[in-house]
Amino acid sequence: MSGSLAIMFALEITFKGESPASEVVFIRRPLALVGADESAHVIIDEMRSLGYSILVSRDVGRKFTLTPVNSGDSNAVPSFLDGVFEGESSVDLGPVKLRFMAVDGDLILRETETPDRAGIRILRQAVTSRTPLFPALVVTSTPRVVLSFSPDHPILIGRSRQCSLRLDNSGISSRHARVGFEDGGFWVEDLGSSNGTFVNQQQVSGRVKVEPGAQIAFGRDVFAHGVVSADQVRDVISGVRLSSPKAASRERRFPILVSLSESARPARMVLSPGTSVSLGRDPGSDMWLGAPHVSRKHCAVSVSKAGSVKITDCSTNGTAYDGGMLRRDESAESSEKPLVLDFGGGVTVALCFSEADEQAFVAAGGSTMAFKAPVAADASRRQGGRTQPRARRTTAWLQAPVDRGISAEEGVNASRGGIRQLFSRLSTLGRVVLALAALGVFGLLAFVVSVLVMGFQG
Repeated sequence: MSGSLAIMFALEITFKGESPASEVVFIRRPLALVGADESAHVIIDEMRSLGYSILVSRDVGRKFTLTPVNSGDSNAVPSFLDGVFEGESSVDLGPVKLRFMAVDGDLILRETETPDRAGIRILRQAVTSRTPLFPALVVTSTPRVVLSFSPDHPILIGRSRQCSLRLDNSGISSRHARVGFEDGGFWVEDLGSSNGTFVNQQQVSGRVKVEPGAQIAFGRDVFAHGVVSADQVRDVISGVRLSSPKAASRERRFPILVSLSESARPARMVLSPGTSVSLGRDPGSDMWLGAPHVSRKHCAVSVSKAGSVKITDCSTNGTAYDGGMLRRDESAESSEKPLVLDFGGGVTVALCFSEADEQAFVAAGGSTMAFKAPVAADASRRQGGRTQPRARRTTAWLQAPVDRGISAEEGVNASRGGIRQLFSRLSTLGRVVLALAALGVFGLLAFVVSVLVMGFQG
């Protein structure tokens, strides 16, 4: 079922002139721009001479706001348009007359609902139920939007026409997340979005409960709060004024895992101290890597309370990084240096400890060489009349593998064990050939020694 019937506003446009005519347009989003600009959601050529557009956005219940937006060189924006209205509002702009009518948030089609059943349900609700005011979702990113909804009708959020809360933001997926209300609290469910969904700066996987008033972030730039009262709406709005969404977005926490690969979901994950996440092809992985050559559980990444990050391989083919290769059950860790995990087939994931690290990885297009220092074309430089090799810098920083440090005695024992293991793997013929070769070497050494002794005696 198409979500194109998720109507938020009905806009009646009356064109003036010698032959007046009216037209009704349905607006399928809670925030829309009406004007003559190409960027407007509803384009009306007759408004071109006005020099401004009108931004309409939902508020609690059937309330909505109208805000004039300067779209030309003129600053003559009428102040009488700026205000909060309920139900409907008519504005006479001269060339045209606009009548905005808010459609109740619960009188829209649900997902997978057939039109005939929806028609009966909507008719019953319209004549028997009041417009729901709360619960509501307050989107605090500029411009602000408030969307009231019924507890039995969760909000689908994304860029798609199927979404009740439709957002034009490049960081939002077509079907990004879903928000609902039950048992006095909210819940949010990420739908496999590219940039993730966060609750109080913690990334969520699947459906999680959310306390009223808690911050929900969709991607990096869209912030919202679930509210259950008018007081909470005021508190949320006042909090936004003290700390703008842009300032909040700059407070992104690190370290993070980030990927530019199409098969990685989510594309960005904040690593919190004392937690562990899994990466792999298994749908239950915290970061899903949908490539056939990736193991179901390829590797695990854990963060100590002190902030040190440890990477442990769990795969069949190993996990490559810009400092080497980790095999099954081998680990490596660091607390400050970035790196790129290479899963093959163009699938890479970067461990970043700062915004500069993330920017470098993005600028490199997700390359495994993102954190490699450039090496000069010439391999040497002259200094003091002598040619000296140029020092090569590398970021092969990991203590890979961890706990691999051994003493000299342990090294000798390990070498002997390796020789015994190699000898045990040889066939009978191989052992005979190896023994004859050893005898030949010893015989040659004895001959050389005897010749030297005879020479000294002579």
